[in-house]
Amino acid sequence: MDAATGDHHPIVPQQDHETKSDGLAKPTRVKVEKSKPQVSKLTKSNLRYELMQMQMVLSLKVAEIYNNITTIQENLELNQSYLGKSFCDFHRLLETDEEIRMENSKKQEDQVIQKVEEQTLQLVHLMEKIQRAKTKDQLNALEKNLKKLERPEEELDIGEPPVQRRISKQMMNIVKPVPEEIRFDPESAHPNLALSPDFKQVRFEKTPKMLKTSSQCFEPGLYVLGTPGFKSGRHYWEVNVGYKSNWIIGVVKESVERKGIWELNQTNGYWVLRKQWDHLYYAIGNTCEMITYNYFPLRIGVCLDLFKNHVIFYDADTTKIIHQLSFSCVKEMMCPFFCPGFLVREDDWCPLAICT
Repeated sequence: MDAATGDHHPIVPQQDHETKSDGLAKPTRVKVEKSKPQVSKLTKSNLRYELMQMQMVLSLKVAEIYNNITTIQENLELNQSYLGKSFCDFHRLLETDEEIRMENSKKQEDQVIQKVEEQTLQLVHLMEKIQRAKTKDQLNALEKNLKKLERPEEELDIGEPPVQRRISKQMMNIVKPVPEEIRFDPESAHPNLALSPDFKQVRFEKTPKMLKTSSQCFEPGLYVLGTPGFKSGRHYWEVNVGYKSNWIIGVVKESVERKGIWELNQTNGYWVLRKQWDHLYYAIGNTCEMITYNYFPLRIGVCLDLFKNHVIFYDADTTKIIHQLSFSCVKEMMCPFFCPGFLVREDDWCPLAICT
């Protein structure tokens, strides 16, 4: 078999060499032939059939091994890609750690590939022994060796590589993704939502300065979209929520209905985190899940990952994950989504602000 391509070349079984007879009787030769244990034609046929079955198993095993090698290499590339892109603004601080992790990943790959190559060589040797087998007992013994190779004691570790860095508490507030430049979209804002001149803050206003007639603005929901929207990639932004008693933050499909009363859920194109009261939150997507978060986050981080199809909400001050919402592949634009909340107490007059 070609180890590089996995192609199988036919292996011709060794033949029993017959001695030409010169017409003279040779008793001693006849005696030796009678005493030598031979396999009957029927048994030989059975052995050949079992040999073919074992060869098929070997072929599948070798193909699986090389598929594993491919998976290992792909995972290494993903790990290296992540290490190269994450925390780019603090690359100098993390450069040593990055090199060590890449080196360890490469060593792990080399070790696994070496094990695979050794196992492949054992399979080739076993195949040769199977071809030379002449008795049922020999085949049974070889079959046991084959089963050992089929069930290795140590499984190959080809899972998704760990990408979360173990960092010290002193680095907790340093090693974070840099927030992207997000602004509120004035065309989508409800008439009672007032935006700052730089479109970085939004707050509720009892009396709107001007009535909107745009079909793009939300109504009656006190909502506003963020811009730009995203179709691919991984994106992160932070929102200063302060001490407000209620708000909604998340992502939506660009095509969501702007007019009328709609439930905020996955069916209608919403994946959001809603604060209902000081420590009571709801994560809304495919389901509506109540969350009790015992901290009081002043800033919320939103990480939209369109590679893995999920959005994660963080306490941006501590980097603790509040909740993660997953969704199926979305082909249209995904937009940041905001609601500054209703006026329940004095703090709710404060604006919802996008951090820079």
